[in-house]
Amino acid sequence: MAKKKIKIKLTNIFLLIIVIYILVQIILWTIGYFTRTMVLDEEDINLQVKEKGLVVMNETLVKAEDDGIIKYDIDSDEKIQNNKLLFTISKSNVNEKINEKIEVLENEIKDLEQKEKNKSSNIILNKKEELKILKNQKQTYYTDYKAPISGVALFKYDKNFNISVDQLDDIDSKMLDSIENNFISIDKKDHKVSQDDVVLRLIDLNQVYICIFQDKNKEIFKEGQDVKVVVNDSEIDAKVEKIYDKKSEDVVAIKIMEQNAIIYNTRVQEFGIIYRKIQGFKIPIESVVEKNKKLGVYVIDEENKMPKFVNIGEDYYKDAKYYYVDYNKNKESLNLYDRILLYPNFINKNIKVSR
Repeated sequence: MAKKKIKIKLTNIFLLIIVIYILVQIILWTIGYFTRTMVLDEEDINLQVKEKGLVVMNETLVKAEDDGIIKYDIDSDEKIQNNKLLFTISKSNVNEKINEKIEVLENEIKDLEQKEKNKSSNIILNKKEELKILKNQKQTYYTDYKAPISGVALFKYDKNFNISVDQLDDIDSKMLDSIENNFISIDKKDHKVSQDDVVLRLIDLNQVYICIFQDKNKEIFKEGQDVKVVVNDSEIDAKVEKIYDKKSEDVVAIKIMEQNAIIYNTRVQEFGIIYRKIQGFKIPIESVVEKNKKLGVYVIDEENKMPKFVNIGEDYYKDAKYYYVDYNKNKESLNLYDRILLYPNFINKNIKVSR
């Protein structure tokens, strides 16, 4: 009887073990089935940083040399050559008197022509000759202003900003807190001006820079490196002209290589700087783990469905959200269309991933 009870207990234990095993397998299968994965696909990736930058330019403020009425011969943002006519100013104190005489004379001629049947009478001809002399006299009281440099003409200026390209070595990040975008618009239409009024701003296209500031331990930029500056979703060609080594930071002077009015009318702003373009994989930072002092991901073996640790290689870049792996330089590690664990943990990296 005792032996029978022992046999029943052993049978029950055996059955319990089988049930537990089956339950564990079901649980593991369920975990494996619902484990989230992602497929690596090759993308065109722009590696960029976003930094608050200071725009520094060689610029010339053009001022009126006389009181009068200004008439522009150029458009806003127009590219101009040295010595091109920018505008004319008519000396108002003289021309206003001449204009009054011209207006009176034109009315007299009009009245005479209505009264006189012969429009070629000596009186009318004499009046017309007098009108011609007055109009020619008016032209002598205009002053032409020509461009002192080649560049771009702008109808905005900032009278409080006086940092030039020659002072790039003196710039540091502390200046960002004290500088604002404080531009004043200039009327493009004909209008009265006074002597010393700012009537135009000229930008030297070859001397436009964005200065950004980076920690000394970063090695993203190198002198001579081609980059892209992102402004309002547009990519502007640029080049790292010089890196100034300061005590607590590096000042990166990026030269703008193409015309862009938005940059010219900006003093300080956050810019996106694309420092490299690659074809590769964008892997969420949560998917990358460290094993044996190497960074990698768990790739699903499509034959046995088991995750396998694979090194992501040495040629990668990282930001707060992703690792960017250059596919062309890491073909011996990761492969196109590899399926990886999205959120690897102690359980899912040791079980079959059934889906």
